[in-house]
Amino acid sequence: MIAFLIAQFFSLENASTAAVIMLLSVQSTKRQSIIVALKRFTAGISGIILAAIIFEGTGYTPLAIGLLICIYIPMMAKYKLQDGIVPGFVIIMQIYVKGGLTVDFMLNQIYIIVIGIMVALFLNLYMPSTEGKLKEMARSTENNMKQLLIQMSRFIKKKEPVWNDLYELKVEECIQSGLDIAKRNIENTFFQKETYYDSYFKMRAEQNEILKRVVPMLLHLPGTFPQSKMVANFVEKIGVALDENNSAIDLLEDIRELKTTFEKMDLPKTRDEFEVRAALLIFINEIEKFIKIKIDFIRK
Repeated sequence: MIAFLIAQFFSLENASTAAVIMLLSVQSTKRQSIIVALKRFTAGISGIILAAIIFEGTGYTPLAIGLLICIYIPMMAKYKLQDGIVPGFVIIMQIYVKGGLTVDFMLNQIYIIVIGIMVALFLNLYMPSTEGKLKEMARSTENNMKQLLIQMSRFIKKKEPVWNDLYELKVEECIQSGLDIAKRNIENTFFQKETYYDSYFKMRAEQNEILKRVVPMLLHLPGTFPQSKMVANFVEKIGVALDENNSAIDLLEDIRELKTTFEKMDLPKTRDEFEVRAALLIFINEIEKFIKIKIDFIRK
């Protein structure tokens, strides 16, 4: 409506086209809007120039339109201006319908493009805040990751005979949703390359990759031994302590003490015990990486 009224106010021909271009130019983020606006403007000006050359050179005929299409669309694709093909072609067809191109009509078409794009950019300055949604996704990620770690603990203790991948899937889904929203949040700023929540969800994604690696180890543990219970209790402690603001430094000290305790214990007496302790050692080394990822994030 605004674009249409402005075009009418200046008594431009084909004023309704400004509304069409404006509608096509509204994007989901501010940064996308700027990029698309530049592409549409370039494509529109290119279309006007090309139409002037071909129509004035060969005549205003359907064959001229076919020739123009064969040049215009590949050219826009080559220079990655596909977003401007539709509004650009609308402008071209209006020149064709006019049946002649004067300086005034060329300026008329340029004004229509500019009005449509500028109104879209102005409206795109308002974007609803995603801060609340990002906080909610961070809480959901942590809650599901807590449950996943507690489930691991119970599985190591053999209190859960069958593994349920529900929390694995939920964690994956929450992290991906958080990354998508954080990316849109970045694109609603003009200068930031990364935000706090973008870094946060990338950190959780790194941690989740470790959890996905260690789950198969737990599924094939042959039995339980004293070391199993120690590791299970520690994993449960991590789950309980998991929090966005927890620096995790105390947990790193705890896991180092746990490894020292392992080193001081008697050697395995059976094959099963050897396999379990070997698997648990690999497991706690991975969990140590899990903790260090959080510590690095807090420091940064």
